[in-house]
Amino acid sequence: MIMLKKSILIILLIFTYSAYSQVTIENYTENTNSDFSLPELKLKKSSKITGPENSVRLKHPKKSDSPTGMFAGLIILTFINPVLVFEDKKIFWGLTKEISKSFYPYGRISFEYSYLFRTFNKNHFRFSYNYDHVFDNRSDWVIFAVSPGGGYFTDTENNGAFIQGAGGLFFPTPVFMGHLYLKYRFTKIFRKDKSDIHDISLGMGLVF
Repeated sequence: MIMLKKSILIILLIFTYSAYSQVTIENYTENTNSDFSLPELKLKKSSKITGPENSVRLKHPKKSDSPTGMFAGLIILTFINPVLVFEDKKIFWGLTKEISKSFYPYGRISFEYSYLFRTFNKNHFRFSYNYDHVFDNRSDWVIFAVSPGGGYFTDTENNGAFIQGAGGLFFPTPVFMGHLYLKYRFTKIFRKDKSDIHDISLGMGLVF
């Protein structure tokens, strides 16, 4: 009987303690929730690019993204215009430069000097008329044109006449109009014992 009473007492104590603990935990949870709340994790989209790699990329663009290479190429072509000459079944190369006076829309009158790296007839002089057929490409500063023409040739020993065709771009500069072109030309030499001349040139002419 005594053991039964002790068992009942122990069970009552455990039950009472459990009930008290449950009430205490619930009250603590309510008080905690009233004062504190779990922070909401939200992903916000940002238009700013952060991170060291992206910052460097924005401050220092790649060379391919900048027009430096293009401008450097135009400067080189302003002074150095290569030309390939096919004459008497041989190939020679040299440098050429063309200067034009424009009378648009009536055409251009041009003078061109070529220097060939060979031991004979190194200097070629040409005077020509060129008609620029302009295409409307809706650009503010670049004009695409096809330019057929013809003129007179001399190397101080031989004379001839030539026809030529060029395709290229006209663009303004503060001093002159640049003409970036690729040109093919056929020159008929008047002397029958001399070979005719074919040449291809890439360059930038100066138009005033």
